Amino acid sequence: MIDIANNPVRDIALLRRHMLQVLDGELTPHGLSHGIYKYLYGLYLADHQSQQSLADLAGDDKAAATRALARLEKQGLITRTNDPKDRRASLVSLTPDGHALRPMIEAALGTACLAITTGLSEEEAVIFRTLLAKTLRAVQA
Repeated sequence: MIDIANNPVRDIALLRRHMLQVLDGELTPHGLSHGIYKYLYGLYLADHQSQQSLADLAGDDKAAATRALARLEKQGLITRTNDPKDRRASLVSLTPDGHALRPMIEAALGTACLAITTGLSEEEAVIFRTLLAKTLRAVQA
């Protein structure tokens, strides 16, 4: 029988909550949150993407993506235009203001990563990230 108070599911949930609190603490002064920064980050990886590809990358459904992108558009961080290849689809692009937030977002992610690896040696942190990536690949297969 699993120990309800001491198991990996609980530990991962608590770690996630801590990471998101730290991340939001860094992002909130800039009008962002953990729920929407990932769309900007997706555009940093490849600008001019479809709304659906960004939703897929963020792991969100279409409705959540639409709400997040509307907020980013209202803040002047992205633009949405009709896809000339598919009029039913939108292409999302960064504005100069959206591009300008990249260093802050990368720093916020770095702070969140440090927050969840506090107490680990550098070697242990590498092992931790390696095991997380391996586990994620396995559950996504």
